[in-house]
Amino acid sequence: MRRISLALTTVALIGTAALAAPAQAATAAPQRAAAAKPCNADNAAIYTDGTRLRTKASASSGVKGQLYFKDPIRILSKSGKWDYVQLKAKSRGGLPKGTRGYVAHANIIPPYCGGL
Repeated sequence: MRRISLALTTVALIGTAALAAPAQAATAAPQRAAAAKPCNADNAAIYTDGTRLRTKASASSGVKGQLYFKDPIRILSKSGKWDYVQLKAKSRGGLPKGTRGYVAHANIIPPYCGGL
């Protein structure tokens, strides 16, 4: 008798869960879409410690200062292997927020554009 009632209860629960799953999936999709940020160059950061922020897009140009891992930057433009960037916050190397200069593209963490 217990086995029959357990089996009926299990079937009832599975049937209810199967009916509820499509409704939950339908409401989850808009939430994921709303959570995803548009892809832009605002979400970039520095990849290596001691990255030089330069005055021109050249390894032989003057150095404004150094940037460190995870210093937040905004990519303003690209020129070959160099990116013209602006600091979004004071750098760990002491450069003030808003400082602009060139960084070798290999030293930048690309913008994060996806949701979870």
